[in-house]
Amino acid sequence: MLEGFNQHADGVEVDIRLTADKEIICHHDKNALRTTGTDRLIREMTLDEVSLLECGSWFGEAWRGEKVPELTKILSILPKGKEIFIEVKTNEVIVPYLIEDIYHQNIDIDKITIISFFPEVIRSVKKHNPKLKCNLLIAFDYKRIEVNEILDSVLSIDANGVGAQNHDRLNEELIGSLKEIGKSTHVWTVDSNKEAERYLKLGINSITTNKPLFLRKHLKLLQLP
Repeated sequence: MLEGFNQHADGVEVDIRLTADKEIICHHDKNALRTTGTDRLIREMTLDEVSLLECGSWFGEAWRGEKVPELTKILSILPKGKEIFIEVKTNEVIVPYLIEDIYHQNIDIDKITIISFFPEVIRSVKKHNPKLKCNLLIAFDYKRIEVNEILDSVLSIDANGVGAQNHDRLNEELIGSLKEIGKSTHVWTVDSNKEAERYLKLGINSITTNKPLFLRKHLKLLQLP
């Protein structure tokens, strides 16, 4: 997939960063080197400078010539009814500009979910617009996080749910505990039928995957009478 993009079974996910002139672009890494060959930090480049970069050939020859897109461009071409998950890769400084970009697009905010590893980002988004859905991202590999700690964090920042790493600690206890306090649970990244089936049985709300068509077809078959 191109840099800055991922897929949910029924939507799309984009990773966003802020340029030096306060424009929002879709890019996963803080440095442009891996995908464009230019060894510069995104936050130190202007939008005009970013727009000159080519970011597709690292992925494959068929993608050569692709440019790093602005968030507003993605929002403007989002199919009607399609959900979008926007991962904020930076701190809360980006939030006012994100809110402005969303407001300037004719898009149903019910179809937008802001996700971030940074609690202060979600807290700031909710202060600007409590109606925007926000999920706190959790990675289990780097720190042992207890269920009660996750629940307390979600409640303290008024998050709508959790986006958790595909891990054995994303289990029935955690999903059930979140459901009891009215919060949703989402998982990243699931590419196998077996794992997807397990999460479906546990009551997961959405799955982030590199194989959306493959998993959607398989999971739909499971739901047939």
